[in-house]
Amino acid sequence: MINAVPYQLRKRETKFDACGAEPITVKINPDPLVSEKPATYTGSGTLKFNNIIAGKTMLVIGYSDTSNNRIGDPDIQHFTESFNAGEPFTITAKDVQTPKLPKTYGITVAILDVSTNPKAPIYACATATVGGSLGERAYPIAGFSIAGYPIAERS
Repeated sequence: MINAVPYQLRKRETKFDACGAEPITVKINPDPLVSEKPATYTGSGTLKFNNIIAGKTMLVIGYSDTSNNRIGDPDIQHFTESFNAGEPFTITAKDVQTPKLPKTYGITVAILDVSTNPKAPIYACATATVGGSLGERAYPIAGFSIAGYPIAERS
């Protein structure tokens, strides 16, 4: 006789890693994302070196494909509350439009401020690869202009 034990599938959570600036924690809902359906992103952490300034500092969410090409436009949300360096923060971006996603894609979530710090605007970021491997790390927010400020120039 064989004892049958129900097998419960464990939900795989999208894992975000630091990406060259201060780390932040990112949670998404739904997880995994559903192509062309809105999602909610929650970013949290404690910046050590930069202040978050309401109306100036932004949460930017971008997507990329396996060739590091951007997918769609980034979602941009300004912080509505200021936080001093060393003070924990949380920001939630609701109804973020998810573009049509390929089987493998990257997500980058960044906190930046181009108006206060145009030479080094990215204060913190996190990136995730979903569905496979992107090879090189992808930073889909690079090269976008926000209110006339280039975030980074591609060569």
